[in-house]
Amino acid sequence: MGRGQHDPLKDFLVDLFSSEKTTGQPGKSEKPAVGKYSAMAPLIVIATAFAFYVPRLVELTGQAPESQGAIAAASIHGYLWLLLLATPALIAFDVVRFISHRHRVRLDAHVRQATRHLPVKVTVGFPPGISALRSATIKLPRGAIIRPKEMDEFTSAVRVSVNRRSGKWTHMVTHQAHHDQIVVTRKHVEPDTRSDRHRVLERVLVGGPLKDAAVTVDSYDDDGSETGYKITYSQSMSSGVHGFQSKIDEALTSLAGTHESGRTWATQWFPSEGFLLMMLRAPLPTRVDHPLELVDENLRHLPYATAASDLTMFWDISTKSNKPHCLIVGPTGGGKTSVIRTLLTEAARRGIPFLGVDPKMIELDGLEGYPGCAAIVYDAVRSAMLVRALHCEMMARNHYVHVKKIEPSELPFLITVLDEFFILSGKWQRLAKTGDDETREMLKELDPLGAWADLAVLARSAGIRLLLGVQRPDASLFGGASGNARDNFGTRISLGNLSQDGAMMLWGDSQVGREIDTSVPGRGVALGNDGSPVDAQMWWTPNVDPHPNKWNQLSDSEKAIINGLRPQVEPQIAFYSKELRQFVESERSMATTARERGYAPEPTQLGEDHTDQAVPAAAVDDDVDAIPAHSVTEGMTILVPGEDGTEHEATVFAVTVIRNKDTADVTETTITVGGTGRVKNHVTYGPHEVVFLPEPDEVLESV
Repeated sequence: MGRGQHDPLKDFLVDLFSSEKTTGQPGKSEKPAVGKYSAMAPLIVIATAFAFYVPRLVELTGQAPESQGAIAAASIHGYLWLLLLATPALIAFDVVRFISHRHRVRLDAHVRQATRHLPVKVTVGFPPGISALRSATIKLPRGAIIRPKEMDEFTSAVRVSVNRRSGKWTHMVTHQAHHDQIVVTRKHVEPDTRSDRHRVLERVLVGGPLKDAAVTVDSYDDDGSETGYKITYSQSMSSGVHGFQSKIDEALTSLAGTHESGRTWATQWFPSEGFLLMMLRAPLPTRVDHPLELVDENLRHLPYATAASDLTMFWDISTKSNKPHCLIVGPTGGGKTSVIRTLLTEAARRGIPFLGVDPKMIELDGLEGYPGCAAIVYDAVRSAMLVRALHCEMMARNHYVHVKKIEPSELPFLITVLDEFFILSGKWQRLAKTGDDETREMLKELDPLGAWADLAVLARSAGIRLLLGVQRPDASLFGGASGNARDNFGTRISLGNLSQDGAMMLWGDSQVGREIDTSVPGRGVALGNDGSPVDAQMWWTPNVDPHPNKWNQLSDSEKAIINGLRPQVEPQIAFYSKELRQFVESERSMATTARERGYAPEPTQLGEDHTDQAVPAAAVDDDVDAIPAHSVTEGMTILVPGEDGTEHEATVFAVTVIRNKDTADVTETTITVGGTGRVKNHVTYGPHEVVFLPEPDEVLESV
């Protein structure tokens, strides 16, 4: 052991049994601050034992009772009870003295080792405390200097050595330099009543990215469970950055876990005041009927859902909106049609007309004839004509703004619904290949996909808003060659669970929208007002079709919703182009004729004569599920065109997708299917072409 090092055990033994302390210099010594311990109890114990046995000693010596020795022994024995009472008291006093001496020896050793000073006097308060020292005063030499580091070492040594068996106390050490002394006191430690969640949050925040972070409980529920925390921190440049806050939010909510009530956590930042609140999200309702009152007084906000904390989600269609168009993604039966009905009925009651395309003929048919509905188109060719007419309307509106020198915000709004867009675009592509000459030439001239891409990018300033419904997201359809159209669909809604790729395409996060409780109808994810996706419960809007077959299926409460939403004054559409006006007029005329002369064959059974039931051409519909060509996988069964123009089922053997090296957009897809014998057929599709399935199939969304 080096000269500068000390052995605490050796020091303790020397202090206990030695009455002198060396100064560290040969031949010199000083009076010790702690003297030698001398017990007094053994003397009284010997005296008590002698008083107890003195009569026996007299008997053994054979002395007569009248002798002086016997009388003296009897006198000593008479003090026996007094000695018996004094013995335990003196033993206890010796024990207290020993404990006090032990504390004094330890303190003396710690002072000498930590500060290199020899204490003048060490005084321990009475009683000294059995498990933890109660108080002590250490007198130092006059003018003694103690450095902060030495004081910290002494404090740590004291807290460890004089409080070994009790966690109820903590010791405070103060250097009173003006009195040349060190004072040690103890303070009761309050029991740790923090919850496990509270302790975890404090532990991870210590030394974390938030400077000087401290966690306090902000609120409790009726059962005493913690429902909110306030986290204070020292302000910095990064604490006001949204990206930094998002990372902290994600870490905190993950560490806090799900609350006992089943709810999750949300944070609210106050960077200018140096704190954030971490509160429980209000539970989402399992059903929200479409409210009859105007929830949002802004007539350019179309509400459609309720998020956590009763937050109303809305589609902002105003001219200044950064999310002018709306995209709804949801599987069949997921509630997509109800959301569309909610948005359109809200638009109608705010005086905004709409028109739509329904290639499946069953989703939007109930809106035909509803106040504010200009037309609902079902035919694929007529849908292409509508898209081109809307393009002409957009150009006419822009020309009107240019000539009249008015603000675009003065133009009236018009909402256009394109439901089941994959099926619609697939029909256009099929007709462009297999239709008659007149149809192919018409679709080539109309170019509906190109017109729709222009609308998605340019229609905002013309007051035209697009509401697009698809069963699965697909990046190639809304980006790349389509003019990055998906970036204009700032309002996005997803129903049901997305795949990892679909979540990344729609929300920019591979985990959002993947754990939706599909047992609750209308549960999904919507783009929040602050630009971040949030879980939401979509409003329920019944089918507004007044036909008895539909109306009689509704409950009284659902009928009350429909009657309460119906506007008293029908919104009127203002036409700026003759193309759209002529199309709507002709479509309404055709719809009236179809309702008057509409025909559908009655169902038959095997063995019945059904030769007299002629099926009109308009009644034949071959709608099937359509998916992008690059989403096809090996082993799937698809419909491929044959040499005679008809389509037949074929099994996919291989899929080759070619992408642009710079943008990663799909440029071409080649699908290999089985032919006759060992011959394989190769079918090539363009970047936005779709293939048809003989029946719905599960595929991954592509990005």
